[in-house]
Amino acid sequence: MIVVLADDLSGAAELANAALRHGLSAEVQTVFDPSAAGEVICFDTDGRSRSPVEAAEAARAAARQVAAAAPAWIYKKCDSVVRGHVRAEITAIMAATGHARALLIPANPSRGRVIRGGHLFVDELPLHRTAFALDPEHPRTTSRVADLLGGDLSGILVPDVESAQDLARQAAAVDAATLPCGGVDFFEGLLARHGFLRAAPPTALRSQDALGRPGGTLVICGSAVAWPQRRNQADARQVPAFGLPLRPDEVVAALRRSQQVLIGIGTGPATAGASPGDLTGKLAQASVEILGQASVARVLLEGGATAAAVLRALGWSRLEAGETSAPGIGTLRPFGRGSPLLSIKPGSYDWPPELWP
Repeated sequence: MIVVLADDLSGAAELANAALRHGLSAEVQTVFDPSAAGEVICFDTDGRSRSPVEAAEAARAAARQVAAAAPAWIYKKCDSVVRGHVRAEITAIMAATGHARALLIPANPSRGRVIRGGHLFVDELPLHRTAFALDPEHPRTTSRVADLLGGDLSGILVPDVESAQDLARQAAAVDAATLPCGGVDFFEGLLARHGFLRAAPPTALRSQDALGRPGGTLVICGSAVAWPQRRNQADARQVPAFGLPLRPDEVVAALRRSQQVLIGIGTGPATAGASPGDLTGKLAQASVEILGQASVARVLLEGGATAAAVLRALGWSRLEAGETSAPGIGTLRPFGRGSPLLSIKPGSYDWPPELWP
């Protein structure tokens, strides 16, 4: 068993999807269950939107549970632009598991995210010159990785990584005393190093499976940064779009008419002065009401905090992972249940054309 500790649900889903691409069965959990049959368990500690102290304590408690289950190895999933409380969580996990050091590689060269000269670049732009500078919870106002992490980096190595070859070299350097941390590219490099080569498992769920089922597609955007673009995409496709405050009956009626609807926090007066947590909670509750009234075959969830809030409201803590055709997207289905299929992604990437309705 391999265990991934992620600080949000979209990251957990993304790495479960990566495990499937390497021929491993995988599941996502929000309550750790080591008796699960999955070869890879991706455990969401839900630390991204907490305080640094709360995030570290959640990571420490999770690491203790995981260490007691004696997995083959542990991977700490971190955001590719180092949002959240990365250093605090890594330090807490190391203390709980006894790792002497950590190797942190948030870079995803396959998605244009590299570390060069100690600075993080997104599609050749320094991080602070991208839309991430406007992130409402974790604004990226510098590209210097050491400053993004903050605090004492003793025992945490963050090398420059610009290519798949760099990733392979770093993966080869990981030993039993080293806690590997980072993004999906580094995780896949480690899987390859352990002999798990890319091979789609025959039993994998595929996001396209939902296309032949009765019911529509509900797109839920919990990312304030991504909302304007999603709204424009919906308008271009003549997909009805609704921001807070949401009226579930109105959304359900639109879903029945068009079979495709976008909902999100939006940027209207209802968002003024409200905390991100309150807005996410309102969006999650409305989503549950909509799903209870409408026939939905597929849900596209954008933003890890929003996805976690929706799943909590639905009471789903274990989800079977299914492969999608696009990297960065995790497709999940609650154990013991049928539709809908849930496709989850971070707010930092776009939906691939084959998934967006």
